[in-house]
Amino acid sequence: ALVVLRGHSGFVFGVSTVVVNGKVRVVSCGLDGTVCIWDAIQGGGALTVLRGHYGAVVGVTAFVVNNDPRVVSCAADGTVRIWDPRAGGDALV
Repeated sequence: ALVVLRGHSGFVFGVSTVVVNGKVRVVSCGLDGTVCIWDAIQGGGALTVLRGHYGAVVGVTAFVVNNDPRVVSCAADGTVRIWDPRAGGDALV
């Protein structure tokens, strides 16, 4: 492996990529109920850990709307959340 990303406690269920401020980021989700954003080139710990789901986060993907990156996640709690990966805070939806 070129880079190993460690930080989730438990299974990782999904990964995606997103460009944030010109830099490629890896986005992952897992059993621990978090969505993590990682530096795809340097590795290391998660740059940002997004919390808000209650239960395992089972899916994640990224998209761009009006040149703004977004991350969308779905979880066992029955919710879908949309995040701004530049903000690193609460979900937009």
